[in-house]
This record gives sequence, structure tokens and C-alpha cells, in this order.
Amino acid sequence: MPGTDGRRRVLVWGGVGGGAAAVVSVALLWHPGQTLAWGAGVVAAAAAAYLGQEAPRQLQDTLARRRAGREPAQSDPLAVTVEIRNHDYVTLDLGDRVADVPAAGHTVRIVVTAMGTSAVVLLGVRAEVLSREEFPGNLTRHAAEVPVRHFEALLDADPPTVRALGESDFPYRIAADESEIFDLLVSTEHALVRWVLWLDWTSAGRRGSTRIDLQGHAFRTAGRRLGAV
Repeated sequence: MPGTDGRRRVLVWGGVGGGAAAVVSVALLWHPGQTLAWGAGVVAAAAAAYLGQEAPRQLQDTLARRRAGREPAQSDPLAVTVEIRNHDYVTLDLGDRVADVPAAGHTVRIVVTAMGTSAVVLLGVRAEVLSREEFPGNLTRHAAEVPVRHFEALLDADPPTVRALGESDFPYRIAADESEIFDLLVSTEHALVRWVLWLDWTSAGRRGSTRIDLQGHAFRTAGRRLGAV
């Protein structure tokens, strides 16, 4: 249905047209020949004014609809949730504050779910170290949990390495609405490491990489030997 502006324009042009028709009818009774010529000019001018206002707007609307239909959404075809499990803590003195950071040897559980209508092939996962710092700290042990799937991230390698600890390894294929769960054993020696993961994938002819972190914040992992520094 037309919008308020569209209805207003129709009423305005309808009123103008009705008034012009009444004037032309009266004039025809007095000067038929001159009135016909004048009326044709008025109609042509009114049509040109209307088209001058409406044509560009209609053209813009048509182009916008075509662009919307031609340009597909480029969002990632998968959803990722993350949970830190099986961890002890290192209590670090950061100067202005004290923080409990998961100690090396903890597990990052990654749940990947295909969200689109096409299957997604997971090509691999990569670690990226954002910073590495030395801080004194003390190890505090917590009860461990049993991991579900075994992978490890070696943050001290250059570049950092992610590898399977069991028999299965990438690539994995997940159909629409299915999920895969990964437990990532994280390892570093001395430093406090800020890092993220990148999950490489391909789906329906597209390739991409999805960043994995803690709700927009990098993971932090402290080496277990920090307490001896």
C-alpha cells in the first residue's frame, strides 16, 4: 500500500487536475479554439512536473530493490560458542591489580554450529598470539574435568600450532543445524599470553575465517612457571 507521502501527492495532483478541468470547461463555452490549445499546454506542463518529481524517486526505489536482490548477505554461515574448562589458575600481580588467569594446561571447548541452509566444511583452526608478557604469580589448583575431544594449542611455537591429539583431525563436515565440539588443550611455559583462534571454513562456494574469543576479548593464558620467576 502507498505510504502517507504517496497518498498526499495523489490527493494534491488530483485536486489540481480537477480544478484545471473545471476552468477548461468554462473557457470552452467562450473561446473553443484558443481554449483547446491552452488546455493542451497546461496538461503537458502538469505531466512534465509530475514526472519530474516521481520518476527519479521511482528509479531510485527500483535500483534499491534490484541491489537488495542481487547482493547476498555475507555473514558467516556458522555460530561459535566458547567455554574454558579443566583449568587451574595463576594469581598474577599486574601492578595496579591482582588477577586470576587460567593456567597453561586448561581446555577451551569450542562448539561450532552450521546456521545456513548449506553444509559447512571446517578446514582448520589457527591460533594467533596478540601479546606476551612476564609477570610474577602463584599457581592455584582447581578440580579437573574430563575433556570430550582432544586438541592442543602450542602458544610458544612460532607461529603458534594447533594440532589433534586423537585420531580425528580436520576437515570436519557439519550439516545444517548440526554441531561439532572441540576441546583445546592450551600450552605455554613462562609468559602471560593474550591470544585468539581463527576457524577456517568453506560453504556453498565461499571461504572465510571466523575469529574465536571470549565475547570480543582475547583469551589469556599464563605459564605455570611464573610462580618460580
